[in-house]
Amino acid sequence: MGHLYRQRKKRPDGTEWVSPTWTAAYYKNGRLVQRNTKTDNEIKARRMMTRWEGDPNAPSPKVEKILIDELAKDYLTDYKKNRRKTVDQAETYAERILYSFGGRRANSITKSEIDEYQLGMQEAGYANATINRDMSALHRMYNLGLESGKVQMVPVIHKLKESNRRKGFFGDVEHLAVIEKAPFWLQVLSELARTYGFRKQEAKTLLWSQIDFARKEIRLWAGETKNDEPRVIVMTEAIHAKLLKLHEETEALEKQRGIQILNVFHRNGRPVKDFRALWRRLCKDAKVTRLFHDYRRTAVRNMERAGVPRSVAMNITGHKTETIYKRYAITDAASMREATAKIEALQNGQIEVPQDEK
Repeated sequence: MGHLYRQRKKRPDGTEWVSPTWTAAYYKNGRLVQRNTKTDNEIKARRMMTRWEGDPNAPSPKVEKILIDELAKDYLTDYKKNRRKTVDQAETYAERILYSFGGRRANSITKSEIDEYQLGMQEAGYANATINRDMSALHRMYNLGLESGKVQMVPVIHKLKESNRRKGFFGDVEHLAVIEKAPFWLQVLSELARTYGFRKQEAKTLLWSQIDFARKEIRLWAGETKNDEPRVIVMTEAIHAKLLKLHEETEALEKQRGIQILNVFHRNGRPVKDFRALWRRLCKDAKVTRLFHDYRRTAVRNMERAGVPRSVAMNITGHKTETIYKRYAITDAASMREATAKIEALQNGQIEVPQDEK
């Protein structure tokens, strides 16, 4: 059976300070627990102590002091430990969450505050998809905390409806306008994305050891692709020539500085990690509004136009399921006009139909 007491401390002048609130002292699992009830009502404090003594799920004082910052740290550690390929994105999610909730006790964050966070993000111009990525990160933080015993419950986190599936394509003129003033490494990287639908992360982590100039092949290892499946890409003549030139420039830099450069795409020997600011500036100068990911949609569209079998196209782009591939195989306005022209030509007798099909 526990007991209640008020904390007492002596001041420097010799007088005694007595806490106005009651502290509960009781044994649980053989250990002494001392916990402030945060109330000056003795009856209420005794009821709280009784509940704590008998409730095995009652949070310990240590759990109640865990900050959201610690959950965020564990979340990033989990990403790095498992060698997830999107650590930089996870850091961005955690940074936004801590900007709003940093320094707060994890068990004090409520559903209404999370709803307010979502509303504030919307008012700041963030898309629902971006907000949902933050919510997934927050949910993961609490789940990891639950596994480690740092929290005892996960707050209710509702996702927002995502209706902002993008449909952007890169036209040839737009592509040339954007990369005109881009450094050569970004010109080559953009060409890979535009031709084969490379994801940004796949291209950034590409090593020279994955390039076979003799066989004109690019080999993506299982651990470097989003779906963890290897791919072998046969280079076009244009991409082969550009990669060869980039390799020659890299070798010259290695000799000049006495270093070894493993990454295909680098800035003076340092691997390219993020080029969003550079990309925004290039698009602004070219007066073009395009995401780098639009290259992936463009690659899929171009392969569909060229009549590349879908199974082969999926192997090239790394789409694991046809359902996801179809999201990228969006018919654009130009393709629709081309199809309409062909229908009209057929109806007007301008396209000859085989005799056995009449």
